[in-house]
Amino acid sequence: MKSVALIVAAWVALSACQTTKLDDAVSKSLPKACAALDTAYVAFTAAAAADAVGERTVGKVEAAYAGVAIVCEDRASATATDALVRVIAASAVVAAALKQAS
Repeated sequence: MKSVALIVAAWVALSACQTTKLDDAVSKSLPKACAALDTAYVAFTAAAAADAVGERTVGKVEAAYAGVAIVCEDRASATATDALVRVIAASAVVAAALKQAS
């Protein structure tokens, strides 16, 4: 979670300086970030199906993924930077759940 906070802070600092360049870069990297999240989510659902994680963890992951799925499917629903921050945060939740499952 500490690394996610650092990444978010870096994005916010950079956005104040070069919004257009940053938005372009984020827009280009967002599909890759969404695809990585989808892959991690599939791995998590397999672990959840095997009862390797608790119901509370499943609820957290489902909520995080649902909040980001909309942004990944409809990129116009949020700014590029906001979308990437949401994807990174959801990825951290899924990664923590997968770590718990192993």
